[in-house]
Amino acid sequence: AYRLSIINDQSVRYTMRVFIIALLASVSILFDAPRSSAFSADRRFAEILPLKAAILTKQWQGLLMDVDQKVGVVPELGQTSVGVQRFGPELERRTKCKRQFVDFYEATYALALADKEQLPKMAMAKRKLVPKLHIDGKARGPGCVTFASLTMPATLCIVEQLEEQWSVLALTVNPTERNIGKIVEAEVAMLNELCVRAKAVNAPIRVLASVMETLAGDFEQLNLIPPGDSEADEEIIWLQCNS
Repeated sequence: AYRLSIINDQSVRYTMRVFIIALLASVSILFDAPRSSAFSADRRFAEILPLKAAILTKQWQGLLMDVDQKVGVVPELGQTSVGVQRFGPELERRTKCKRQFVDFYEATYALALADKEQLPKMAMAKRKLVPKLHIDGKARGPGCVTFASLTMPATLCIVEQLEEQWSVLALTVNPTERNIGKIVEAEVAMLNELCVRAKAVNAPIRVLASVMETLAGDFEQLNLIPPGDSEADEEIIWLQCNS
């Protein structure tokens, strides 16, 4: 009985070691070391592989079903209830989010397919061909990286990282969150972290103007410089971060 107890104890310890190793491995699978030398103290924020971003976005697409009809809460029914909103700016924004998830998935999945090439030169050549990342007359795929923020709600972002400029090309938030205040906080957290990283490598940062169509925050909340009066009649492509 004594020997059996020792064997059981050893088995438990072994099982626990395997469990801990598996747990650590799962964390490393989610987060990848960033390619840039920028430092961040926020461990909830990291660069991830495009394939992982594509898989997560695909999952979010499923969660987005009927989101254009289910927005917010009904106070009379409690804070956990879901109300039906068929009109208004929030319906318009969430409807655009449907298209955004499709575009985000197609872009990140195409990057993942390009990165399967063993030769870096071939991978970069295929990244140039990603149609969703042909923006403002330039193929931006070669410089793109994907970021994830484990704030609540979680956030994903595609950023073109060049030595002379960082450009936010897409930013999306987990669609299960319906509280506007929390959505804005997640957007702000992502943009603030990107500003910290860009500043660490002395690179200015900007946001593609069309990204604003699906963001819940306004210019002031997101710390973006709004277009001036002189630009009212011009097509605004980029918004500068007020960092």
